[in-house]
Amino acid sequence: MAEQSLISSEKWLQRHGLKANKLSLRQILSQIGFPHCEDYVTSLGRPVASRYADGLFPRFCRAEDGRVYNLTANSELIHQLVEHLAQAVESYKRRMDWLTSRSRQIFGIILEQCVTIVLDWGDILEGELDLCQDALTMVLQEQVAHITKFNIIWVSQVPVKWKERATPVTPQSIAAAISWVGNLTFESLTVSGMSRLDALLEAGKDETTESIYYFVVGEVSEESKELLLEMALQIPCLVHTVSFNARGEGTIAFLKELSARAHGRFHAFAERTECVEFPAFSVKDDDYVTSWNSRKLKGKLPP
Repeated sequence: MAEQSLISSEKWLQRHGLKANKLSLRQILSQIGFPHCEDYVTSLGRPVASRYADGLFPRFCRAEDGRVYNLTANSELIHQLVEHLAQAVESYKRRMDWLTSRSRQIFGIILEQCVTIVLDWGDILEGELDLCQDALTMVLQEQVAHITKFNIIWVSQVPVKWKERATPVTPQSIAAAISWVGNLTFESLTVSGMSRLDALLEAGKDETTESIYYFVVGEVSEESKELLLEMALQIPCLVHTVSFNARGEGTIAFLKELSARAHGRFHAFAERTECVEFPAFSVKDDDYVTSWNSRKLKGKLPP
């Protein structure tokens, strides 16, 4: 379930990883054998290994520390461990598929219970508005719907708030927020560094907010970068940065540094619009038509 999966990969591994399932290499070796004893003999000035098991058991040497294990397991136990490891691999694959799909691919994972999303769409291109609205709608439906409180602030000359303070999550509030996002219109704004800082500081004024998700579309001016990096420590809560369709490496590097200074996380997404071939609806089996991928948020890594 989504609400059970909205945890960091670190916590997920603690609950479902190899060690939690007693499937790490060290744990497996302890189940299928025993360490070959070795001790340091002072009179000889070197470690000496016992010889009682020579030739009796197959041996395995751990590359990490060079420790040798005598293997005693029968084939039935080995097959059971192989099956458990195969199940663990499938579990990892499902987690990775989930992490890299839909709202998680676009936004990362929201880990806190009370958040404010700050929308910096000052560099948005006209054709990107629908995509950005779809992306945020998906985040609200799939992730925000499973936390406790939220708010949205739009970066403008004066910050535009959806609500004055973070509001409880209900089906009604999620629907109202989606409607508010859907009514945002394309504007070619000149957003200054101070406008961006004002919106982040305004989000931080709400004492119930645990973290800010700073959702940046496109590029950020050099003047804004300098100001935000300089003032990052004045923002009173964690700032996680989310880059959407960055067009250059400079913005990516800036958002990574900003999130690091504000003790937050960084995530990046770029839409995929490569030209691809699809089979044509034709009598001939080898006919193909060339078409652009649907712009419905198929993603890749940015520059």
